[in-house]
Amino acid sequence: MHTALEFLLQGAVGFAIGAGTNDLAIRWVFWALLSKKKHEIAEAVQKVVSSELMSPDKIVARLSAPEVAASLRQAAQAALEQAVNRPWPSLQTLALDSGLPFEALQTQLAGLAATVLSDRIAAPAFRDEVLRPFLTERWQALSGVCPAELLPAATRDLLAALPDRLAETLLAPAQRERLCTALADGLRAWMADYPSPASFLGPATLHELAALAGSRTPLLVDELAGLLALPPAQDTLRVALRDAVQTRLATQGPLGSLLSGLSGTAVVDHQLGRFCESIPDSLRARYASADDRARMRGLVETALRSLLARSWHDLLDTRTPGVMERHVHALLNAEALRDIVRQGLARVASSVIETLQRGTLADAAGMMTAGGDVTAYLDWLAHTLHAALLAADIRPRLETQAFEAVRRLCASPVRPPINFLPEDTVPRLADLIAQQALAFARDHVAELVEHTRIWDIISESIIVYDDKKMEAIARSVANRELRWVTILGGVIGLAVGIAQGVLLLILNR
Repeated sequence: MHTALEFLLQGAVGFAIGAGTNDLAIRWVFWALLSKKKHEIAEAVQKVVSSELMSPDKIVARLSAPEVAASLRQAAQAALEQAVNRPWPSLQTLALDSGLPFEALQTQLAGLAATVLSDRIAAPAFRDEVLRPFLTERWQALSGVCPAELLPAATRDLLAALPDRLAETLLAPAQRERLCTALADGLRAWMADYPSPASFLGPATLHELAALAGSRTPLLVDELAGLLALPPAQDTLRVALRDAVQTRLATQGPLGSLLSGLSGTAVVDHQLGRFCESIPDSLRARYASADDRARMRGLVETALRSLLARSWHDLLDTRTPGVMERHVHALLNAEALRDIVRQGLARVASSVIETLQRGTLADAAGMMTAGGDVTAYLDWLAHTLHAALLAADIRPRLETQAFEAVRRLCASPVRPPINFLPEDTVPRLADLIAQQALAFARDHVAELVEHTRIWDIISESIIVYDDKKMEAIARSVANRELRWVTILGGVIGLAVGIAQGVLLLILNR
């Protein structure tokens, strides 16, 4: 019994010595390794991480993973949704808070708007897509008006007395054939003497007609403002301004390109719409003063004088052979039925005058054109009006109106963009931001690593990290293996203790 206890005691002491020695050795090794070899460990870890675990190629491959793009897109969309769901201050406040030169920015925007508007008006498409539809619409509105409402009473009385006199003169038997030739030759000679309506009217009459046309300037301005207020004109102006802003921003680098994408659908599109809506009222207000009306009247009078200065050939195609003779002969070649023609001409003339007095402008157009088609007249009027809008004194007025509109636009607060943005704007912007960010990171990963010193951060973090915490981390990782090493040391100590007891027992005997 005494011998067994000695063996057990020696084995226990051997186990304790072996296990304790191994545990102390492990702690000593970790302490010496982690405290004295930190720099070597840091350099080794940095080398492994930079060349193998987190090399630029692996970073690029990771950034190209679909889940990274999806995560970045979700983050960008969440940030955008938060931004578009809150009200924004005015553009002036945003510019001042951002430290931007607001006055210079406002002046630049006004100049850009005036340039875009001037270029749009100067384009032939403006005449065909804006002025021509506007004139067509106004003709449709005025075609039901009675011309008698526009003519003085004395003029109507004079026209009413003409039919009988005209029929008696033209249908006289002795004059019919000669009259046909004489009228055609006389018209040619007369047009040769007076090659244009202006030369026939004379300066005084031309001045009176120009003054009459100029007196209708407020009507012209009002009709132009009404045209610009129409949805097609509003859409055209808004698209032109937005395209110009996007084109200008696209030349300002990556940030400008991003802002260009934002300007196509976000705040700027809404503000441009409000700007375009303000143009008709601004136009009316602009020409409310006597000076502005006088300048506009000068433009209208200039356009009328330019029109009346055109040759008869440009207006009536008088150089085509046989045109005048054919018309005059058709009018007078009714010798066998001269009485019927005389009465018919009188009735037709009377009917024409009556139509002018009681009918509408559409009825009058039906008698003067084939089937009442006034397309050619409207085309000519659109061309003339377009030429008037291109006058030199129009650009300064556009610049003034554009500056005032931009000033009001910048001073107005912006409602939450979510109220006027299309439904797919935020996802599209988030996708664009994610794509641009990932593309930039992939293309400049080497520069980013160099500027951020990410590898130095890893090594420096290892060097300054607490020894006890680092040892605890290392031991927690290898705890199971180290436990078996300690137990193995105890087992070896146990075996040595028992062997020592056996050896002592043998020696004592």
